[in-house]
Amino acid sequence: MHSEETQNEKDATKGRTRQFPHAVGNFATSVRIRCRATTKETRSLSDLARDVQRQVVSLLDDEKSNDTKKKKEMIKVREIIARGGEDALHVSLSKVFPVRKEQREPYRSQLKASFNKAFRTHRGRFDSSCSSSSRNNNASLELRELRVFVNDERTTTFVAACEKDDGDDATRKRSGSERVREMILAVNEVNERFGFPKYEYEPRVIPHVSFCYADGDWEEEMKRAVEAVVKERKEEAKEDASVVEITCKTDAVDLCISGWEPKKVFSSESLPPPPI
Repeated sequence: MHSEETQNEKDATKGRTRQFPHAVGNFATSVRIRCRATTKETRSLSDLARDVQRQVVSLLDDEKSNDTKKKKEMIKVREIIARGGEDALHVSLSKVFPVRKEQREPYRSQLKASFNKAFRTHRGRFDSSCSSSSRNNNASLELRELRVFVNDERTTTFVAACEKDDGDDATRKRSGSERVREMILAVNEVNERFGFPKYEYEPRVIPHVSFCYADGDWEEEMKRAVEAVVKERKEEAKEDASVVEITCKTDAVDLCISGWEPKKVFSSESLPPPPI
C-alpha cells in the first residue's frame, strides 16, 4: 500500500471501523454542514459527553451481571473534536463513501453547480442572510434534544444533538431540518450521476450533530445513559429546560475527502463558478 493511501486510511477512520472495504486509490468522502459551536456550546457538549460516560459506568454497576466488567472496559465514550478538519462537529448531508482520485475535482465541481443551481432557481432558498422572516426561520438548526444513533454497520454508537420533532408537518417545513433535507436532495442529485450512494432520508432523516461516540453497538446502554443524564439535569434545574442548546447555521457546506483539507462547495455568500 502506498504511503499516501496508508495515511488516507488513518485519516478516514480515526481508529473507528471503516464503513466500506479499503481499496488502493479510494478516498473516504462525505458532504457535511459545518457546525461552528461557540466556546460555551463546546464546553456544554464536553460536559454532556463526560456525564454520558459517568452514567454508563453507574448503570453497569447497578446491573451486577457477569459481563458488567467487560462492558465497562469496552464502552469508552469519546468526544468528537470541536475544531476544523474531518472530525469537526458537523451535520451530515451524505454517507461516507469511496471516490477515486480522478473523481475528486469533477465531483467537487458538480456539487458546487448543484447548490448554485438550487440557489438561482429558488432565490433565497439556501440564503441565510435574507431579511425575510420565513427564510431566517429555517437558516439554522436549533438543537434542543439528545438522541442516540448507530451507524448502518452497527460498529459505532453516537450521541447527538438534534431539533425537537413535534410531529407537525407545517412546523417542520419551516424548520432548519427541512432546509437540511433540501440540501440532501442537492447532494443526492450529484451522487446519482456518479453512481455514488444516495443519502436515503425516508421515512425521514433526522439532521443532527454528533458530539461523542463509542466503538461498537451499544445502543441500549447509551440510550439508558442519555435518559439518566437528561433526568438528572432536569431535576437539578427544577424546570423543564433543554438539556442541550446548540445553534447550527446551515450556511456553509464542505466536501471532506481523506487527505484533503475540507473544501467549501456551498456558502450563503457568492461562490466562484465551478471550472468548465
